[in-house]
Amino acid sequence: MHGSNGPPTSTRPTLAKQRGIYLERAAPEALTAHVACLWSHHMPEGPPVPMAVVPDGCVDILWSQHGLVVAGPDRTAAFPVIAPGTTVVGLRFRPGVAASFLRTSLSDMTGQVVPLDAFWGKTGRELDARLREAPDASHRTEILAEAVLQRLSSVVPPPDDVAACLAHLRQNQGAPDNPIHALAAATGTSERTLRRRCHEHFGYGAKTLDRILRLQRFLKACRSEPSLTLGTLALEAGYADQAHLSREARELTSLSPAEIRRQLGGHRRAA
Repeated sequence: MHGSNGPPTSTRPTLAKQRGIYLERAAPEALTAHVACLWSHHMPEGPPVPMAVVPDGCVDILWSQHGLVVAGPDRTAAFPVIAPGTTVVGLRFRPGVAASFLRTSLSDMTGQVVPLDAFWGKTGRELDARLREAPDASHRTEILAEAVLQRLSSVVPPPDDVAACLAHLRQNQGAPDNPIHALAAATGTSERTLRRRCHEHFGYGAKTLDRILRLQRFLKACRSEPSLTLGTLALEAGYADQAHLSREARELTSLSPAEIRRQLGGHRRAA
């Protein structure tokens, strides 16, 4: 889904999941601790519309007619250009997981799209061939899940403090500007080690991860509580105030909070 690095200059982008037909399904039970979901995204016919894929802390393996690739973690929104009528299928790793399956530091591929065979070699090329022969998107997502499941037994899990760091950031919405010190104390890891592990397993530092998780809380709140004011949504997501939300939303997505809420189906109500 990733592609262009900069936002469109004239037309306001559409949040990617709001464009075309985007569907998610649960991963097989054996993968639920590692894989957030399997998904497919079909682009409608007609002129291409600028899309914004907002950062979520995840890494995806995705396939389209152009091949099988890994979309690394993003610091800010990506703006892919996908041809009308194209169907993309994918498997989304949970935050902190993909580095172990790819056997690489995610800091080496932040904001990048890399062919899967760069990590899996011949296995990646054979998987691409199988996906091309599959009859539809449902079968392709099943093939992706099967391929990841086959690698599960040889995967070395990330250090415990990686999961502890993620859990701490999710639970503490009011994280400080530099959360590494608090995280190191909470996880029992030195700041230097924790900083290195964050870059390896998330693709960036704890401060960036915290910003992204907070943005995702705002998106979730827009879907589940659309009648709330933007000020209330900001506080519930962990922002200092609505102005903080506005700055962060524009920097991370190129869209205003009001536009994000509108696209996600929220009610128009004075903030």
